[in-house]
Amino acid sequence: MTIAEDGPESILIYVHDPMCSWCYGFRPTWKALKSQLPGGLPVVSLLGGLADDSDIPMPLDMVDHLKHTWERIESTCKVPFNHSYWDQSPPPPRTTFISCRAVIAAERIAGRGEGFGERIQDAYYCETKNVWDFEVLCDLAEEIGFNRSSFSEALSSDAVRAVHEEQRSLAERLKVEGYPSLLLIHKSEAFPISIRHGGAEKILSDINDLLVERQS
Repeated sequence: MTIAEDGPESILIYVHDPMCSWCYGFRPTWKALKSQLPGGLPVVSLLGGLADDSDIPMPLDMVDHLKHTWERIESTCKVPFNHSYWDQSPPPPRTTFISCRAVIAAERIAGRGEGFGERIQDAYYCETKNVWDFEVLCDLAEEIGFNRSSFSEALSSDAVRAVHEEQRSLAERLKVEGYPSLLLIHKSEAFPISIRHGGAEKILSDINDLLVERQS
């Protein structure tokens, strides 16, 4: 995916990973923000990725770090977590790219990437499902109405993998350093928007102020 010079004058880009716990915490704010954005401002969602494919159990220090992160997000963002996820032995692997590809597959098949990303989040954070597992992702897709065979084929395809690589490459070129990230692209120039949890008003104000400033 590229940002075409002959495209819209302004675009809002959201970079995320469904297995990024701060992205999950930001979800209510993001949904509220989208409902209030200026009319005609296109929104583009990019799948980043915290960790490449792996089947190696997560180191215990990483498990402890993520446990504390979940507790902090739960307190800050007021979203629920099922902490029994960390009772697994051995620990789950540190891998998220496959869940990103699953969102891309759902978008390519039926334009349902965002909804499937939310289903992955709910399954992971609330239902303790191992959403880094290929068959678990296919189960979730089938559960919400996808043909399992078609989804499985898309998820394992080189085409979906290539789209993810392209999106990650674009995020890197935009100098995205963490998830979630928001950037306003105006006349091919990128302007980072500060992420604020718990309310969309200040983010919306930042976006509107930047649009006015750049159009003046």
